[in-house]
Amino acid sequence: MKTQKELKVRASGKINLYLNVSKNPRSDGYHEIKSIMQSIGLSDELTFKVSDNENTKDAANPNGIYITSNDINIPLDERNLVHKAAAIILDEFRLRGKYKIEINIKKHIPVCAGLAGGSTNAAAALVALNEIFALNLKYPKLLKLAALVGSDVPFCIKGGTVLAEGRGDKLSQLPDLPFYWVVLATDGRKLHTKDIYEMFDLVGVPVRPRHRELVRDIKEKQYDRFFEKLENDLEKVAAIEDGKVDSLKEKVRDLGADITQMTGSGPTIFAFCSDLTAARKVYNGLIAQSEKAILTHTTPYSLLII
Repeated sequence: MKTQKELKVRASGKINLYLNVSKNPRSDGYHEIKSIMQSIGLSDELTFKVSDNENTKDAANPNGIYITSNDINIPLDERNLVHKAAAIILDEFRLRGKYKIEINIKKHIPVCAGLAGGSTNAAAALVALNEIFALNLKYPKLLKLAALVGSDVPFCIKGGTVLAEGRGDKLSQLPDLPFYWVVLATDGRKLHTKDIYEMFDLVGVPVRPRHRELVRDIKEKQYDRFFEKLENDLEKVAAIEDGKVDSLKEKVRDLGADITQMTGSGPTIFAFCSDLTAARKVYNGLIAQSEKAILTHTTPYSLLII
């Protein structure tokens, strides 16, 4: 019996509202972090098509996973986290060799920008293939598989406002932040996470974690107090590599937004705005100053089957 099924998933990016990093990696190569992550409306769209392989073997692609994209900057082979996620599903459930999986990634999230574009795409692959193959995986199992793919992938399964600890795989769901307009800006330079963490080990200054205070502020809805304490330990390191991080933040403040910070390992900076008029002013002011400016918003979810 011939099988063919298609599914589309919208996969949201994330920003790190707070990121505390311990110096020097663990024995597994990862760093201990304390981070408050937030899903944003900016998203990619992934289309999954699964069909029987009809007993034909492709010597050039024996695992049967085919990735295409509108973005020439992402790899289409085993280096792509989507491929890794799909391969994990195939191996975990002994499906390798039985199906052809075609995945198209329509990118809107900038690559290597600290917005978890690759991670959220991988999370979409896990959720989509769980649905297509009717595996009936619950959240705990999905999160365990997600952790095998990458540190940010478990958050991208969960979404919303989350405290992430460990290497990013120990998650505590927090009350959703209110709706805020968010403006993103980047100069287009690609900073690789591994390189920024290695630089942090060399020149970064460790800071006492404040995540408990921030979690309390969110739970008590003390948002003004919360936003006063935002920090990203990787920001000063990334600014050494990319001076635009500091200049873009300065421009944001000149445009009237006080809440601004770099997300993840950079170089993207974000600004929080309470109303659309203020957000449009910041967005319009950043267009000429950056390679890419994006107007988006907070969202309580990460993945949406469409």
